[in-house]
Parts: sequence; C-alpha cells; structure tokens
Amino acid sequence: MSGNGGYHSKFGSLIGVLYVGHTSCKCLIYATRNAEVLTCHELPLECLSPQPGWVEFEPLAIWTTARTCLEVAVQNLIILDINPLDIVAVGVCNQRETTVLWDRTTGAPLCNAIGWCDTRTSSVVGSILLRVRGKKNYLKSVCGLTVSNCFSAVKIRWMMENVEGVQQAVDEGRAAFGTLDSWIIWMLTGGAEAGVHVTDVTNASRTMLMNLERCVWDERLCRFFRIPSSILPEIRSCSEVYGYINDGSLSGIPIASCLGDQQAALLGQMCLNAGQANCTIDEGMFVLFNTAQEIIDSNHGLLSTVAFQLGGTRGDVYYALEGAIAHAGSSIGWLRRTLALGPTTSDPMNTSATGLLPDGTANTQLMASFCSVSSPVPPPYGEPSKTIVGSSSRGGVIFVPAFSGYYTPYWRYKARGMMFGITLQTTPQQILYAAHEAICHQVREVLESLAKDCPTWPRLSKLTVGGDLSEHRLLVQMLSDLNGVLVERPQTSTPACLGAMLAAGLATETLSIDQFRQNCVPPIDVFNTAFNSSQRDMKFRRWKMAVDRCLNFDSVSESDPVKLIGDGRDPDTVVRCSIPGSVFIVSSFALVVVAQLLKQNGFV
Repeated sequence: MSGNGGYHSKFGSLIGVLYVGHTSCKCLIYATRNAEVLTCHELPLECLSPQPGWVEFEPLAIWTTARTCLEVAVQNLIILDINPLDIVAVGVCNQRETTVLWDRTTGAPLCNAIGWCDTRTSSVVGSILLRVRGKKNYLKSVCGLTVSNCFSAVKIRWMMENVEGVQQAVDEGRAAFGTLDSWIIWMLTGGAEAGVHVTDVTNASRTMLMNLERCVWDERLCRFFRIPSSILPEIRSCSEVYGYINDGSLSGIPIASCLGDQQAALLGQMCLNAGQANCTIDEGMFVLFNTAQEIIDSNHGLLSTVAFQLGGTRGDVYYALEGAIAHAGSSIGWLRRTLALGPTTSDPMNTSATGLLPDGTANTQLMASFCSVSSPVPPPYGEPSKTIVGSSSRGGVIFVPAFSGYYTPYWRYKARGMMFGITLQTTPQQILYAAHEAICHQVREVLESLAKDCPTWPRLSKLTVGGDLSEHRLLVQMLSDLNGVLVERPQTSTPACLGAMLAAGLATETLSIDQFRQNCVPPIDVFNTAFNSSQRDMKFRRWKMAVDRCLNFDSVSESDPVKLIGDGRDPDTVVRCSIPGSVFIVSSFALVVVAQLLKQNGFV
C-alpha cells in the first residue's frame, strides 16, 4: 500500500529502481502495469586510478550521486504531474564485487572502495595460490568461485593488510563490510543511526565467503581468508522488504528488492527456467546459464553462482553457471580514448571519420555502429554480415583484451592483452572490428565450456542479450554469426533494472510472474547466423592461437632471457629431455663403449 491511501493516478502503482553501476548511477521509476519507464535520471561515477591497475571509488561520492539520482527522479515525477506517493517500493541493483569497508559507529568509510576489475590484489591471490599449491579451484566446491582478483574476499584481505586503521577497526568490532548494495541500503535506511546492514544471496555469492549450497556465511571460508564474520552483512533473499528509506522525499517507502546486476538481467529477461541463458554486454561481459535448483560444479572455467531467490528466505534458490569476461565495452572505449580510434567528428555518419570498412570500401552506416556511442541509423538487418565476411578476412588483426588478466575459462590473473597481425596497412577500422570480434569469440569460449559441463543438457541454441553494447545491431549480428546461435535482443537497454522492478513488485504483491510476463516483457529483435561452421571455426582457431600467447605472457622474465625461446626452455634441453633424444644419447654412448671393448680385444 502506498502513502496515497490506496488511490493511484492514471499510471497506477509505481516502483523505483536505483542502479549503481561501474561508470554511472541512475534511478528509473516504472509503472508496474506495463513496465513503462516514466522518468530516469542518470549521473556518472568518478573512477579513480591512483596507480596502474587500481580501480577505486569514493563511497561517500557514490552515496551522494545515488541520493541525487533518486531525488531528481522524484522531482521529475512532480513536473510530469504524477504523484510521488504512488511509489510503493524501491529496488536496488548494483555492479557486483566492488568492496566497501566503513566504520559502523561513525558511518565514515575506512578507505576507498575497490572496484571489481582492480588488480592490486594480485599479491594476495599469488600468496593464496602458493598456500594451496596453485589449485585455483581449491575453494570452488564450497563457494562456487575460483581464486581471482575479482572477488570481494581478496579485496577485504588486501585492505586489512595494507590500509592503515582497517585492521584496528576490524579488531575493535567497528568495521562493516558490504558490496555496493549493502552500502547503499545501509545509508538509505539511516546510516550510523539506524542503518540496516544486509545483502542478498546474489551479491553474497560473489564474495568467496558464502556457502553456495546453504546460502550462509561459511566459517571455514572466513577462517581461510582470516576475515571475521562479524563484519559481514545479513544475507537475505532478492525479493523482500529489508527496511524503509529514512530521509528525503521517499521517506517511509520500503526497499523491497536487491540483486547483483547480472542476476537482475537474467530475471528481467525472464530466463526463469533451467537451460535459459542471457548475455549482458557492458564494460565487462557476463553469460549466465540458469541451472534451476541444481548446483553444477564446472570443470571448464565457469563459476557456480546464485541466480535469484524470490518469495523471501523460504523461496527456492535458483543457481546458474556463469562465464565472466573482464573487458568488452571497456576495451572498445580504451581503443577510442587511448589510441584515438574513434570518430573525428560529432557526426557519426561522416564518411571520412567512420565510413571505411577494413577492406577500404565505404559503408557509413556500418562504421557508425562501430564508432559512435549510439548510432542513429543502424545498418540494415542482414546486410552487414555479407560485407563482413570478406572485409574481416582481409584485415587479419586479432585483439585479445586481457587488460587485467583473463577470466573465463582460464582464470589467469597474470595474462595481459595483446594485438596481432598489424601491418603498415592496418587501419583503425580493422582494429575496432577486431575488438568487436574479440567480444564474440570470448562468448564462444564460454558456450563451449558450458557444453562440456552440461553434456546431458540440450545444447544451447538461443541466447538473450542485453546491456549498453547490445544496442549496436552489428555487434549482435556478429555475436550470432560467430557463435552459430539465434540471438534475441529485448527492446530495452536496462534489463537489470527491469529485473529489480519485478523482484520489488513480487515482494510488495503489486506484481506477479504471470502479470509481468503478460504485460511487462518488452518485444524482441531476432538475429540469425549468416556464417557456416567452417567460417566460424577458422576465425576461432586463429583467436585461440592468439589467446595462447597472451596466457603465457607471465612466463617471460627480463632476468631470464632463455625463457624467450622455446616457451621458457633451452632448445637443447627440449631435445635431450625428449624420448627420441634420450634414446639417441644412450645408444650413442653404448656404441662408443662397445667399440672400445672390441678394440681392446683385438676385433678392430
């Protein structure tokens, strides 16, 4: 029931969703009857990088930005002559794994939040792998995750070891840990005075501290990382009332949903049944495959994670297999920003800036989708694929964006990005094209791992995509072409927010699954592959050869030049240590001995 006495305006009951991402924060307000977005306010988040590989944020700046988005969205409703009292609930959706530590007595952050793709924890990861003799999956049977820079536990450990005052706050019981959802909910519900310290199962499953089967903090994992469970938030379901907004224009409104963004997208795209999968393409890229109530332990580089839990803590827990790809949109952004490969004019249809294909022919519509943030005139459906087949093969450029290591399926934190096949004739468009191909090839790696881990399941033939980059029609067509699957793209750029809206509607009983499916699911665009298997396989083999060189980057040492030859081994050693080489050496020695004996006995 809203604060409007049960009466609603022409739009009916409303639900607000506060999304805190990696580069921006936004608040959307939905009409629950048809999921229409009535208003949205978005602001950028400042990402700090004080050292190479470091990605951090000021927690108070995140909170200020989130609160501003919420308040401005409410003010927009008033301007539109819509009563804010029609809002029945607010949901929270967040980029996962970013780690915040704060003082629960003062509300002040103990240090800057460490972003999900930060690599400063490599020393922590290295020491853990040394303890477990290099077994990356040592904890996987309990938490579902491999040992990696990405997850929150290693970030907490780094803070405790390297940031002054953190260990003391932990020892004194003042420290509180949370991912971005916990921090925002704690601040929304009153902070140091009355803040509710909670998280949901999806975010908790990304910390390496939650028992995946029981969905509780695992004392064995806490002891392994030497992290006291007292600093951890209470784990709740994705769809229930956690508390009430303490201040501002929405004071008294319940916070009724909380999900990590990838799981929220799975829910928003209605991948509710076992065997359904979605792919979110933003700064990073994540593929989630719904396995229902079954936890599948991957042997091929996928992660086991919680997909969602609806209906409160008594609701069934749904699980997923996840492929995590660290850099997708961020790699294209890096090319534009650092190598100046973007358009030289604000007009995305300008031929001189964006109008050349990798083979030098003109197609302004095609390259507009490469080089503009939002192409106003997408390329005609079906046409790009025919053009791409010939042009891409002439480029020959391969780009592997392992900027902060390589996640699924290898989980090599020391791998680094590389570019291959560059000549004096290489064009910026060829490099941009290779970056888009890299996104598609990494999805294929995930899908191949999925097929190996689920051999008895029907092979995945349809993939649902979302995220900012999915708005580029050419990229989605390439995804279908290079993976041989039908790709569906719901006509919404915010499937994660849609999922958070659904979860909040279920918690407040203003929505049901059937009602949402009937009235709120957006129409879809469908993309079919235009490549045959031999074309796909040829491109993928070249990609895998390039990836192999990136994975072995850490084997090269400046202090050991021998490692530059023969994959780190002396070529003569390779021969001597091989079976034919050993046989040759031993037989040669034996012949010499026999010859000497014959000579001594007068036979020679």
